[in-house]
Amino acid sequence: MLRIKKVLNSSVVLATNEKDQEFVLLGKGIGYGKKAGAVVMDGDFNQVFVASPNPNVEQLLTTIASSSPQLIEITQQIVKQANERLHAKLSDTLYVALLDHLKFALERAEKGIVITNRVYWEIKTYYASEFEIGLNAIQLVNQQMGTAFSEQEAANIAAHIINAENGTDERKDALKAGQLIGRIINIIKYQAGGTLDEHSMNYQRCIIHVKFLVERAIAAKTLSDGDPAMVALVKSQNSRAFKIAEKVAAYLNMKFKTPLPDEEIMLMAMQIQRVI
Repeated sequence: MLRIKKVLNSSVVLATNEKDQEFVLLGKGIGYGKKAGAVVMDGDFNQVFVASPNPNVEQLLTTIASSSPQLIEITQQIVKQANERLHAKLSDTLYVALLDHLKFALERAEKGIVITNRVYWEIKTYYASEFEIGLNAIQLVNQQMGTAFSEQEAANIAAHIINAENGTDERKDALKAGQLIGRIINIIKYQAGGTLDEHSMNYQRCIIHVKFLVERAIAAKTLSDGDPAMVALVKSQNSRAFKIAEKVAAYLNMKFKTPLPDEEIMLMAMQIQRVI
């Protein structure tokens, strides 16, 4: 059984269980007219954070104290849609990061400050699902908060969602990933000697492969070297694609100071072969 320890606002309460463990509970109207000691029913909340010793929840409490119930509910809706659309377990840090981001985005809007997302195109192009969630998010914010956020802000929100998929709340990782993906695709296009069919299934598969390759490279978890005979076979049968893959490997080596394993080069070559 959970009882309210403190009402933070009409949408958020701090509650305790029989073992005196603290939880932050989020739910529309959960704190309205409630006092300390009141029992919280299961259907009253839809999101739970363990309050201690989780440092993210400490940040959440600070952020909530300066956020309106309306913005808290908007953030919940965005996170809910992200979970439903992506069919993935997103990091609990997403709620904290997104609420904090939206709060300061509103403050910037009031002051007329516009920040350009340097990898807007990359996020829009290579993270289409996350970007679409970002578009729906700014539409929701604009309708309910009277703002006029553009697609640039949608890309910012998408970056937080991408990081939540990767288990980090450092937005710079999503920006780095977007830049790397874009440059690798440009290397492939240039080395292939022309424009690739961006609407083909093979191109889309190649994009997905590059995304996962970049995520592995950032996390320093690239695949180990595979069967040398298989690598040699793929190289002999797909020499042009393999040379392009080696160009990609050289670029990543320059960025991360770590040679790309032959297994990764081989798999990249196989994807490139399909698109060229």
